[in-house]
Amino acid sequence: MLRHLLTTVAIGLLTVSLLTLGVASGQGPAEKTAADVLTWNLDHMRQEPIRLIKATPDPRTREVRFLVEFTRQPTAFEMFDWDQHGGPVVFRFLDEDGVIIKTVKPHWEGELFTRPGSRMRLVLTMPDDKTLALTRSVVAD
Repeated sequence: MLRHLLTTVAIGLLTVSLLTLGVASGQGPAEKTAADVLTWNLDHMRQEPIRLIKATPDPRTREVRFLVEFTRQPTAFEMFDWDQHGGPVVFRFLDEDGVIIKTVKPHWEGELFTRPGSRMRLVLTMPDDKTLALTRSVVAD
């Protein structure tokens, strides 16, 4: 079931990316764009202490909102690591050769309450059109 959810999220994000690129470049959704081969790897977002619940893309604001739930309380080391790196996950945009062309740190929305079962939102602002045109995969790291 979790694999089905992640597949659905990945397809939804791919669709938003394609529509965003098509609208920005003046192309219709039926025309092929560079993002047709874009893949998303969100495996890191289902590792403890967080679990991906859903992703909601917003083409108007060029953001993707990820709802995550804490599966357990983060350790002191994890909290320190998040403090140093801006949160539990960063998104790396890779080109066709696997070279990282952009890293984007999402921001938290809501109060950080880390008890098991509590939910938070991670908001990813998509990079500019030039970066998206070169992107072939996105990895949550």
